[in-house]
Amino acid sequence: MKKIIFILLVVVASLSAQMLNIDDFSSEVFSKVTKKPVTINLNMMVEGRYVEDESYKIIDALNIVIGSFYLEDLLTSQGKIKLKETLKSYTTSKYSVDIDNIYIQKLQTKPNTQEIIDALKKEGMCVK
Repeated sequence: MKKIIFILLVVVASLSAQMLNIDDFSSEVFSKVTKKPVTINLNMMVEGRYVEDESYKIIDALNIVIGSFYLEDLLTSQGKIKLKETLKSYTTSKYSVDIDNIYIQKLQTKPNTQEIIDALKKEGMCVK
C-alpha cells in the first residue's frame, strides 16, 4: 500500500512541474559606468506549474523586471540571485504564475558595433 501511495505522489509531482527554456533572450539594461544602455543576452530555465502554458506572461515579467537592474549588478552573484527572486515574486503577484526554480545558464553582454570598431582601431586593424 505504501508503494502505491509513493508512486502516485511521484507521478502527481512530475505531472505538475514543467520546464520552460528561455533561449537567446535579449534586452537592454542601463550601465552605471558608461551611462548608456547595453544589450545583454540571457539563457535560462524556469521550473514550475504550467510555466510552458504561461510562457508569454513569464517573458513579459522578465522584460519588466530585468529593466529595473543595472548591468553591473546583473553581472554579480548577488545580482543574479536578486533577479531570480524578483522575477519569482513579480510573476506570482502580477500573473499568479508559480515558479519553483530559475536556472540562469548564460548572462552576458553583447558588444555594440561601435565597441567592435573601437577595438579594431586600437589593434590597428581598422583604418579611418
